[in-house]
Amino acid sequence: MRRWMANPKQLGALFPSSRALARAMAKCALENLDPQEKILELGAGTGRFTQALIDAGIPEHRLICIEIDPNLGMYLKKKIPKAKVVLGNACALEEILNAEQLSTNIGVVISGLPMLNFPALVQKEILRGCFKVLKSKGQFLQFTYSPFPSIRSQCFSLTKTRKCWVFNNFPPAAIWSYVLE
Repeated sequence: MRRWMANPKQLGALFPSSRALARAMAKCALENLDPQEKILELGAGTGRFTQALIDAGIPEHRLICIEIDPNLGMYLKKKIPKAKVVLGNACALEEILNAEQLSTNIGVVISGLPMLNFPALVQKEILRGCFKVLKSKGQFLQFTYSPFPSIRSQCFSLTKTRKCWVFNNFPPAAIWSYVLE
């Protein structure tokens, strides 16, 4: 609660994502993932989605977690030591991944970022970086509390698909898949 009050636009949600939402996000992420591909997680926070991916069978070394908050980043590094946890802003994704030599073989991006809180230009910069490092036809997965897509995709030709609703979350959330055409 303290973190949210200090920076509500960065944290985005007053309550943590439920285990049900995390399991649903992991299930969506695994749909078309090849065994050697990595998963990139934006806004990894306390690792709820990260842990769900591990519980679903993804080895820690195939996970790349980007987190802007240094305290959460340190927490994640201790909690999931074999995952690659990188402190940074998702707007500089390409530079971050290149500096860490991690910009290849990414099959899916999952996002815990509060995209609806971001201006269109920030969304565009984040998506540009994601689609640059994602495999062809790779998914960008985003959850939202809105019944409508949270990505303003005027700058990209995207196929948008609502994968599911998760009602066992407060508030209920929809998971959307975005694929660059």
